[in-house]
Amino acid sequence: MIKIDLQKALEIHKTQIRKKRDELFPSLDVQFMRALEVGNTTLSTEVGLKKQALRDITDIDISNITTLDELKALWNEELLGPKPYIN
Repeated sequence: MIKIDLQKALEIHKTQIRKKRDELFPSLDVQFMRALEVGNTTLSTEVGLKKQALRDITDIDISNITTLDELKALWNEELLGPKPYIN
């Protein structure tokens, strides 16, 4: 039987999230600055909230996670896009 080290798996998962987040931030920064330049406070607020959500996404509580599949399910495709690994 193979035992999964969930703590190590969490660190790998967070690394994948950070990689994807680092890819997304430059584009969001441009969107944010353009929205500010034209005075579009609605869009700048939206983009600001998305950036904050990306910052907060690595605050993962694994106290109730018991399997690797449960950990993988925490990947937020709405924010991050497709999962970087096969289900």
